[in-house]
Amino acid sequence: MHAAMTRAWLIGAGPGDVELMTLKATRALAQADVVLVDDLVNPDVLQFASANAQVVYVGKRGGHPSTPQADIVAQMLGHLRAGRSVARLKGGDPFVFGRGGEELQALQAAGIEVDVINGITAGIAAPATLGIAVTHRDYAQGVVFVTGHGAGGGEPDWAALAATRMTLVIYMGMRRLGEIVGALLAAGMSADTPCAAIESATRPEQRHVLAPLREFAEAVVRAGLGSPAIVVIGGVASFALARDAAKRDGRVDHEQAASAIKTLSVGIGCRLHSDAADIEAAVRAALGSNAFEQIHTIATIDAKANEAGLLEFCSRHQLPLQLFSREQIAAAPVASPSAAARAHLGVDGVCEPCALLAAAASVCATIAQNARLVVHKTTHAGITVAIAAASDSAPGDVAPFHPAPQDQDLR
Repeated sequence: MHAAMTRAWLIGAGPGDVELMTLKATRALAQADVVLVDDLVNPDVLQFASANAQVVYVGKRGGHPSTPQADIVAQMLGHLRAGRSVARLKGGDPFVFGRGGEELQALQAAGIEVDVINGITAGIAAPATLGIAVTHRDYAQGVVFVTGHGAGGGEPDWAALAATRMTLVIYMGMRRLGEIVGALLAAGMSADTPCAAIESATRPEQRHVLAPLREFAEAVVRAGLGSPAIVVIGGVASFALARDAAKRDGRVDHEQAASAIKTLSVGIGCRLHSDAADIEAAVRAALGSNAFEQIHTIATIDAKANEAGLLEFCSRHQLPLQLFSREQIAAAPVASPSAAARAHLGVDGVCEPCALLAAAASVCATIAQNARLVVHKTTHAGITVAIAAASDSAPGDVAPFHPAPQDQDLR
């Protein structure tokens, strides 16, 4: 062994994909005499270890038999005092729910210098595989990494976390997901908040579930998702709704190319002073498997012509805002009438008729077109959204709407 070269490393192996391990981590791993490996580390990363290295598995995984933390530290100290260099290899990053801080303290207390080599944590990498940016200035001004384990350190203050309006990224939360969802709903978090659960992120066997908060726990159970998994709760999770399996695999076929054509008209009903970020979250949540890039027009009642949040949303995405009068809206069918809209505006609904009116006008300005609802009224953060398309460009499940000729004055 190399007594004069004895070193200790705390190494982050990344989220699972071998190619997401850093160059510095691979170089350190190649120098170690002993490698102590956590359970969630992809075994393929051991290709970077020396052929003569002693590999010891010391798994630390919730719900499974695991090596006590004190024993792991004792093993590290024993090898180091015997003159062997030691690499402690952890999934993700050693300082993000990896007990790296505890091991650093123990080694430093024994007078041993430690090199810490960061890794990409699953809390960032897992959402990224679905196109979810955990921070986004239109959705969340920060992100909170929190453990859902609930053991040892006590229960997280879910009410306080809900109040931050930041993205919640939950590690080790799958076994208690129903309780966590219940606590967030009880704390006042919107039942329409987009959520994602990603199992075995960045690995070939990766799976995921997307659902609003009210349906999230049941959807995860139905899909049979389990650990290891990352949970994302917040408006940014709506980014994943516009991605499909082919795009995640890096494939683009003719059907996908066609889906990028702007065929959708989005009708919006909103309260006064609605935020642009809330409007965007509502639209993205309503889109489902449809791509945001398919949106051709945003439409609403003319009473909202000066609504700042709506104008900001349209300006940000360079989408035209089409306005319709109460008379035009009253002449269009409403699949999901609203008593509140009737009381406030004198019409049975805003989002559905506006979506149909805009879709009918979007294909040709001089020829009347049929229009169908692609998505019935959905509600998110008090904002209603419906999506329509010309009947020859998208399937629908309601009777076609035939608008009046363009030269007829409906006002």
